[in-house]
Amino acid sequence: MAWTLYGDWNSGATILEILLNEAGAPFAFRQVAIARGRQLADDFAAINPMRRLPVLVAPDGTVVTESLACILVLAEHLPDARLLPPPATRERAVALRWMAFLAGELYGAVGRFDYPERYTADPAGAPAVREAAMAETRRLWSLLDGQLGPGPYTLGETFSALDAQILVMSRWANGPAEWVDTHCPRILDVVRATAARPAAAALWTRNYAPVRPARPDEASAVAALVETAYAPWVPAIGQRPGPMDDDYARRIARGEAFVVAEASGALAGLVVLEQKDGAFWLDNVAVAPAHAGRGLGRRLIRFAEAEARRRGHDAIRLYTHQRMERNVALYRDLGYIETGRGVAQGFARVFMEKRLAG
Repeated sequence: MAWTLYGDWNSGATILEILLNEAGAPFAFRQVAIARGRQLADDFAAINPMRRLPVLVAPDGTVVTESLACILVLAEHLPDARLLPPPATRERAVALRWMAFLAGELYGAVGRFDYPERYTADPAGAPAVREAAMAETRRLWSLLDGQLGPGPYTLGETFSALDAQILVMSRWANGPAEWVDTHCPRILDVVRATAARPAAAALWTRNYAPVRPARPDEASAVAALVETAYAPWVPAIGQRPGPMDDDYARRIARGEAFVVAEASGALAGLVVLEQKDGAFWLDNVAVAPAHAGRGLGRRLIRFAEAEARRRGHDAIRLYTHQRMERNVALYRDLGYIETGRGVAQGFARVFMEKRLAG
């Protein structure tokens, strides 16, 4: 029987995804979208009354909450994976010390940064709470960095669950990751070594690899990515989708193409953004088949929305083919509203728009 993991992309559940992958243990991932407050819903409260993520359900049906408890349960149930050093060893004691430190100290700072209004009776005091939380987070990362011996992992040459914790938690916004990478060289060593492991590589690409402008020398690779991403749609719509025949050298030269790459350099995803007629358009999202269905497309859409806001737009528009019903459903789920249908440039299109919060 398989494990079940309730979580969201780039949450504490990612730690458990890495560990389950390390163990080769089958598991089902059930997304609970934090951005939509789905962890607060009554049906989820029936699973975890604390209304928090992650939640791990063992093959025998036992429900485990709290990240540290979930990690320890996996280490006990999957001993062949050696997620922790053997009991009663110095290495085990060191790992447990810093795992508890991350779960107790850093998680607390994360909570104060993400939800400052919960920690002050005066709404005007929330910004100060958040600022103090960021300062505390940086102090804690610096403290841990100074305590680590030679790498590449926290325990030297041997990977442990502690490394997965550090990889994920050091990427969270209240660091921010750029500050940690600049000021904490041993933490960065751990991040790089862990991200390169097969168990973490795809998750790194999905959650943390930067979305960056495509380079001119990547035009052919971008076109190849789009070709493989859209090829399954050709039979469904009876023609090649428009993005398959776009001029990506031109898109790149105009600064309209943004990509996410694997650690190896291979392209995993693409988003094309365009400003025209006074509006901001999400022109194209493409994800390599190896990364499809893992949340990378949603991340690229979030990037597009953030970029629209950064450029001063209060809405973002897009269109997709009427027969791409799965895409239409995804956009609706993300808050896009259909504004019309029609034939444009030989394609039966659905036009959609999303108003953006400030």
